[in-house]
Amino acid sequence: MFAVKAKKSKTKLRHGVKGKQLRFFGAQGVDELVSICMTLAQELWVVKERLATVEATAAKKGVILGDDIEGYAFTPEQRAIVEDEKKKFIDRVFFTLREQSEALSAGQAEPDGPKVP
Repeated sequence: MFAVKAKKSKTKLRHGVKGKQLRFFGAQGVDELVSICMTLAQELWVVKERLATVEATAAKKGVILGDDIEGYAFTPEQRAIVEDEKKKFIDRVFFTLREQSEALSAGQAEPDGPKVP
């Protein structure tokens, strides 16, 4: 192995972030948009993995789903459940912006953390 001689630096690295809120980008709203994108990416991956599981299970059982899925219509009860799930999804995605907005309008210095589902 090669030995690397490290130079001593006078600049100390921070071990934590001081302040009320962690910020990575200077422009207003960029951190929030990055958070939204990351939340969408997480949500999308869950759906893709679940869909792959459904497709693999259907293929294993010899079920063809294409036309059945395209022509399916939800019952009113199923539609209500889907709409409720959609609302929860949108709330999770836009959590950061909603909390920021509520904190600004309430005059709070820092928004509360997310509630455990």
